Amino acid sequence: MADDDEYEDDYDGWIEPDIFLCRKCDRQIELPKKDGPYEYYENDDSLHGLVCPECGRQLCDDCGNWQRSEESSSTICFQCYDEERHNRFDLSLHNAITFAARKHKDGLRKGTDIPYLAHIMEVMQILIENNCQEEVIIAGILHDTLEDTDTTPEEIRKHFGKRIMELVQSETEDKSKSWHERKNETIRQLRHASGDTLLVCCADKLSNIRSMYADLKTVGEKLWERFNASKKDIQWYYESIVEALSDISDADMYIDLKEMVHDVFQLDWSEYGLSEEIE
Repeated sequence: MADDDEYEDDYDGWIEPDIFLCRKCDRQIELPKKDGPYEYYENDDSLHGLVCPECGRQLCDDCGNWQRSEESSSTICFQCYDEERHNRFDLSLHNAITFAARKHKDGLRKGTDIPYLAHIMEVMQILIENNCQEEVIIAGILHDTLEDTDTTPEEIRKHFGKRIMELVQSETEDKSKSWHERKNETIRQLRHASGDTLLVCCADKLSNIRSMYADLKTVGEKLWERFNASKKDIQWYYESIVEALSDISDADMYIDLKEMVHDVFQLDWSEYGLSEEIE
């Protein structure tokens, strides 16, 4: 220990400890005495504690669960430490994935036994690969929650904010209308939509068209029996979507969507799926 003489200029003497109550468990605790830069407890048998320099609470050692701050190197309580780490490890995407998984837990892809969550994860992957902002990625994860589950706009606003709620609403169709009415309304809105809305829509439609492409290679033209509209109508819809998304034509996912829409509706798939029919 250094000599006391080192502290003569700025050390006024002992600071006697008082007995305090822990702000969490309400037990009596002893705070440390200070001797210059050194601290010690008067009674080794007493319940010890500290004052957290971040939140200012006096806590016993049990409740404080003291940790070393990675930012200031100070000894801080676990609550402040957890908040510090939360700021470093953003859980927004994790929370959105969990929210969507619970909301879509019973959903399946149209005409298959594939969990609907597979579509949600693919939309997220596409948006991440295209370097989209976090709000756009979260909106992509949640884009079908209003339309296909019991989720309300207020729920999304409460958990994820107004901007994400608005993006999800822009992807939501009114199921009380007919198929043609809904699709015409979607196309009309896209022509005046924000760039973020176009990105979410593009990722959604690219995931859908990939599924169609994969299923065509398995079941051939029988694929169209799964839908409530004819192949001709679905072709019109997807080609109209490609046109309406032209403002993001430099995005990789737009290029993929445009090429795959062409292949799905223009290539001859008549020979696919025949082996299944023979069996």
